Amino acid sequence: MSEIVCGNCLDIIKTIPEKSVDLICTSPPYAEQRKELYASISEEDYPNWTVEWMNECARVLKDSGSVAIVIRPHISHGQISDYVLKTRLAVRKSGWLECEELIWIKPNSPPLGSISRPRRSWESILWFSRSSNPFCNPKANGTPSDRIGLESKKGVGKYKSGVSTAKTGIARCRDYVEVGTSGVDRSKENTHPALFPQKLAEWIVRLLSPENGIVLDPFVGSGTTAVACAVLQRNYIGIDISQEYCEYAQKRLDLAKNEIFERSLYKFEV
Repeated sequence: MSEIVCGNCLDIIKTIPEKSVDLICTSPPYAEQRKELYASISEEDYPNWTVEWMNECARVLKDSGSVAIVIRPHISHGQISDYVLKTRLAVRKSGWLECEELIWIKPNSPPLGSISRPRRSWESILWFSRSSNPFCNPKANGTPSDRIGLESKKGVGKYKSGVSTAKTGIARCRDYVEVGTSGVDRSKENTHPALFPQKLAEWIVRLLSPENGIVLDPFVGSGTTAVACAVLQRNYIGIDISQEYCEYAQKRLDLAKNEIFERSLYKFEV
């Protein structure tokens, strides 16, 4: 099951089999942002709108599945807009558990926001699930370490003073990821105004979905999540209401698949 589908996500999700999706990874339209470029949701309606599409997703999500939403509120009238906060509370009230707030740090972010304030250079990755113990593989994004486990010098719990239990292995990843915005697809054909890097999507997909799992992006845009899934050998379903974006996303996917196929042939020949 790997496809890009054009249409309203609320309609398309109804055609997806029950409990078949491992992860919903998406960056939905931000409230009243770029409304001259694509359909936007008002701040007032945003919480209920989010609850509506997430509750539709609940049917297709596996019991161990997760939803990861990349988002950050804008500044309105001198303070942080509260629509994301209200949305988080509304989603919780509707039966979702907010597992964690992960952070995407953008070290080379463009100079956005008011010049009288620090440059905005991070966004939230809001992690929700219906389960208190959803699938998560923090070592999938981990790094080698010789300090795995507890090192005790003063004695903690059952560990005696001076005893070290540290081992060598792969450490769990931190709760943030640093990915520069230079990794986005900026080709002339890509007209989508809100791009995020493929490496960010790959980090989320590795963390919150099993190998060969199914990932759904209800707002696939130019197809970054779908391309990341193809690279990581996950199945995917990408949905977008814009025919233009769906066509471009499919073109990106075809190119990515060809590159993956060519690399596999090269390895075989070598």
